[in-house]
Amino acid sequence: MRVTIEIPNEQLFEKILWLLDAFKSEGLKIIPNNQKKVIHTIKPSPQKGLDFSSFQIESFKEVDGLEYQKRIRDEW
Repeated sequence: MRVTIEIPNEQLFEKILWLLDAFKSEGLKIIPNNQKKVIHTIKPSPQKGLDFSSFQIESFKEVDGLEYQKRIRDEW
């Protein structure tokens, strides 16, 4: 399971991080996410259709494209 929280107060962030550190021995992983949200604008393409290569999709960030394609083919 994964949970994302946003903590605007740095002191509160440090306290929560200290508390969560106690659970690392039980398998908790803390993954920092310091990325700012980026709003993309769609630029007209000389071709018909949309070019989705300019969009970053966070949920697919850790997915290997070739492995995913192989797994889909194997299901058939």
